[in-house]
Amino acid sequence: MTLACPEFVASLDPGLCRAVDIYCERTSEAFDAEPINALSNIAFLIAAVLAWRLHPRANPAAARAVAVLSVMAASIGIGSFLFHIVATRWAEWADVVPIVAFMLTYMWLAMRWLFGIGAWLRLVLISGFSFLTLGMEWSVPPWVLWGGAYYIPALLLLAGVVIALHRRCHPAADAMTKAAGVFFLAFIMRSLDTPLCDALPTGTHFLWHVFDATFVYLLIRLAILYGAAPARATAVTCQ
Repeated sequence: MTLACPEFVASLDPGLCRAVDIYCERTSEAFDAEPINALSNIAFLIAAVLAWRLHPRANPAAARAVAVLSVMAASIGIGSFLFHIVATRWAEWADVVPIVAFMLTYMWLAMRWLFGIGAWLRLVLISGFSFLTLGMEWSVPPWVLWGGAYYIPALLLLAGVVIALHRRCHPAADAMTKAAGVFFLAFIMRSLDTPLCDALPTGTHFLWHVFDATFVYLLIRLAILYGAAPARATAVTCQ
């Protein structure tokens, strides 16, 4: 039994122990083959700590949710660190699941806080977003955007949210615009990792971690400043 292929994982499906080599920095199956990618995940822990320290300033109706989001931010860094040292299919799930969990949780909360959307409509919208994201993951070849095609729905969603907030003159509009810009930059860094590999052997994936962690912090900070239950009164139609 090894960390790369624990016995209970192999017993479930040997394919889960298959090596995953999709980043420029990895040139072998050794645990230390991606030191920069692995260690750059400390950015998520920093984001989680900073958000946790801010969360007492949150609206009482949002404080508990903000605390949960801060813990989830830390789990993203831990899962990603594990994936970048183990680099197997099962560890990839440890990387992806915390990201998806944070994303869907934040969507659920933000639709209520920022737009006052009811629970049933939120459920429908999140289900549609999840279906679209999984569809991109299953139908788009892995060489397209080097496995990052499933982030396209998130980019489109962010753009839609930014437009909607600005049209409503919502006080969170500028903060969401900055967060969306950081995520777009993070996505670019993720996408450039393979194309720039010959010129930059370390790759650019570690910058995806840094900017993505910044994006996560900005989202939680936005929730701290504007989170309420619900926030219809803070959003008005621009004249």
